[in-house]
Amino acid sequence: MANLTPAQATVIAAIISAVVTLFICLINSRQQQKKLSEEMARQEEQRRKDEAVRDAKLEMWMRGVEEKLELHNGYAQKLGEIQTDIAVIKNDIKTLYKQA
Repeated sequence: MANLTPAQATVIAAIISAVVTLFICLINSRQQQKKLSEEMARQEEQRRKDEAVRDAKLEMWMRGVEEKLELHNGYAQKLGEIQTDIAVIKNDIKTLYKQA
């Protein structure tokens, strides 16, 4: 290699230093990107688990509502039958009073 002047040696050292610094920054950036990607994947998995739990709770709640609705509908139907029976009984009582 030819003899370098101190200014040339300084420039070469600065270039080498800049290249090494750039290389280290690229490696660090890649590691940070990988960590961020892993964290986002963990958060997405947790979100899916939370949604599954929420959906299961909602399904259980809906089943409870459906059961109550079926029970209510049964009572409503029976109430209609009872009202009809009461009307018939009242009519029978009026008829009995008229005959007596």
